[in-house]
Amino acid sequence: MASSLLVAQLCLLVFSVFHNLQITRSKQQVCDVKSCGEIQDIQFPFDLKESNQDPRCSYYPDPSFQLSCNRNNLTQTQTILTLPKTGGLLINNIDYEEQTIQVNDPKGCLPKRFLQNKWNLSDSPFMLDTARYRYFNLTFLSCPSNWTKSMGIPRIACLSDNNTGNSVIVSGLRPIDTSSTCDVISTALVPLPIVDMPQWPFWPDLNNDIGLAWTQPRCWECAVTAQRCGFVNDKTSRVGCFSTPTKTPGISSSAKYGLTLGVGVPGLLCLIGLSCFICGKVKVNIHRRRPIREFTTTISLQPITLGMGLDKSTIEKYPKTLIGESGRLLKPSDNTCSICLSEYEPKDTLRTIPECSHYFHADCIDEWLRMNGTCPLCRNTPGAAYRVNPSFSSLSYNTSSMSSTP
Repeated sequence: MASSLLVAQLCLLVFSVFHNLQITRSKQQVCDVKSCGEIQDIQFPFDLKESNQDPRCSYYPDPSFQLSCNRNNLTQTQTILTLPKTGGLLINNIDYEEQTIQVNDPKGCLPKRFLQNKWNLSDSPFMLDTARYRYFNLTFLSCPSNWTKSMGIPRIACLSDNNTGNSVIVSGLRPIDTSSTCDVISTALVPLPIVDMPQWPFWPDLNNDIGLAWTQPRCWECAVTAQRCGFVNDKTSRVGCFSTPTKTPGISSSAKYGLTLGVGVPGLLCLIGLSCFICGKVKVNIHRRRPIREFTTTISLQPITLGMGLDKSTIEKYPKTLIGESGRLLKPSDNTCSICLSEYEPKDTLRTIPECSHYFHADCIDEWLRMNGTCPLCRNTPGAAYRVNPSFSSLSYNTSSMSSTP
């Protein structure tokens, strides 16, 4: 009974483990990769607000990772990142391995943000990608277009006014004297690529993309190993890496894998366990209950002296032990009778051979010792002083009363 209960508990445990594994796998795979415009791989920590996915498909502790797909313009679809103090920025690229994004102004005039002090990354998870960009203090000037053209100074087209003939330019580390020609509009900190350090008058285009980086959540390890980043479970904001799901016609490979593990392996283990249990029980019943054919053996010998088994009084001197309800044994590692090959169970009576401390079912060892004067395990000779040394010329005995054979 105890063994069958153990097998059943094992089966339930295995099914539970693989069932939970399958649930975990399914939760890890519910978030799909989205696309918007030129951005074809929007995935954790980003997500699209319009996708109606579970909120945990993006890094929900910060709403900035929820992107918008602007489809108002029929000629262009834009992926928009909204920051608390900067507003909407156009995302042109996402690099998950570097944890960087390339942003610009949705209306195509990024310098206007700097001039109007609408570039502020505070209170957001993003910062300037300092490995490639640096802030420079630049002065915005309004100059006559004919003068800037004659000087070969590039103007900022989106800030210049063709109607008035004024051009907006910038001056920085190597300014020239423009006090008699140009008017100062304002100064501002402008992020510029380090490789294009300001060298007047060869300025980089202030309307180029700017690189931003994020540090939390830390997902670059997943991207490097071609895995998917996501929350570990529903009860924590800790993230981890998971295998990238693959899509195939019909049943997906992940579903097939889950079915194989969730059904096949536990079923096979249970089948093996039940088979072993049934075989053990059958073997025990055969050894304990199989009647032995009655036979009478007559041995005619000349009077000799033989070392046979022990007499009953000697055997009875060996200590007995009754296994309690808990099933605790003298040696937890020795739980099988070496004579009948069945496991010890509660309320079984055991007998121990003092000389070697080996123990067996009392009925099994009693019959053994009556016929063999040695321990079944170590073959030592217990109680040599009490050995029976009969002299006989004829010995007849009937074994029909035995309940089992050794």
